[in-house]
Amino acid sequence: MRTHTVNYLADEDAPPRWRLLDRGFWVNDIPRPLLLCRTLGHKPTVDGTGSPGEPGHVARWVACGRCGERPYPQGFLEPADWNVGDRYTGEWSTVHPTRTDIVKRLQERGGPAPERFYTLPGQWPKHPTWTLGGQIVLGSNIPGASIEVKVGNCGSEHVLAAHIRLHPLGAIYLHTERLGMWLQRRLNPTGYESRVIGLDIGDGALSWRLWAKRDSWSRNDPRWQRGSVRLNPLTRLLGEKRYWYTDKGEPVTVTVRLPHGDDHTVKLQLQRCDFGRPKGRRRFYAWTVDWDCRPGIPIKPGDRGRVMGSGVDVSAAAVRAGTWPQEASAAIARQITQDRTRYGLHTVEEAA
Repeated sequence: MRTHTVNYLADEDAPPRWRLLDRGFWVNDIPRPLLLCRTLGHKPTVDGTGSPGEPGHVARWVACGRCGERPYPQGFLEPADWNVGDRYTGEWSTVHPTRTDIVKRLQERGGPAPERFYTLPGQWPKHPTWTLGGQIVLGSNIPGASIEVKVGNCGSEHVLAAHIRLHPLGAIYLHTERLGMWLQRRLNPTGYESRVIGLDIGDGALSWRLWAKRDSWSRNDPRWQRGSVRLNPLTRLLGEKRYWYTDKGEPVTVTVRLPHGDDHTVKLQLQRCDFGRPKGRRRFYAWTVDWDCRPGIPIKPGDRGRVMGSGVDVSAAAVRAGTWPQEASAAIARQITQDRTRYGLHTVEEAA
């Protein structure tokens, strides 16, 4: 077995003070038990994606119908001859054939070389292994708590996964690679949508997912499978908390000069930002400036990306003194400079 760890805090320029530990870990090459398959042998089953005649990629290969292991190579079968779920009764390859070997074999049979080269499955791995990975976080500023278990799909890198998060203590995330494929093939054998079971408490609501698709949802999903309820009665009476933006004064046009030597004409609109409920009391939150620039300010080399507009905060003192346009211009220049540094644009000529 081999172990590997990563300190994610070391990758951040300014780690948050509330996060005391953020480390990922992996334990590789752990032997898979596979007691049933070691006793009875693997159950060769046709696996794949798509259907002949339908749009999209169509492929067929061989995997064990019990543990999910694949031979090496896994094979590339003719989709018209095999359906997903069929017991594979075809030939097996004792060596890993190259494309040259396949063409030569077809020529010996007198047939033309096809556009797609179909190969036979090889041998089952003698010493299958699995990997345990995860992440441990101590300290969290994300309010609420959650717990979730995931069962992967036919193409998942992480077959099983789970996490527990509790504010402000932190969180622990775990996943397996290849372990649990027997369970996945029993519970979620078809398709490429992982399933999750979990509860989440946050933002004054309790939400749940009970064997729901992880990455998609539909309005036709039953409420018992996916839904949420508000825990705070004020939300039902006064509405959801949100930010409210109100324009103050007329728009102002300024010229923003960037450290790279280019100037841009920008339109600024001062806004007051309040926070509260639609039917309740709202309190002042911040002064912000919504800015717009056409045809945009380049931030990537080769004119591959431009920023048309965004928002920046300004201080209350600048609003009282009437100097908020100058403060907003400096904030915009700082924002664009950071973007250019991140994307590798160092001179104005690189954006042309």
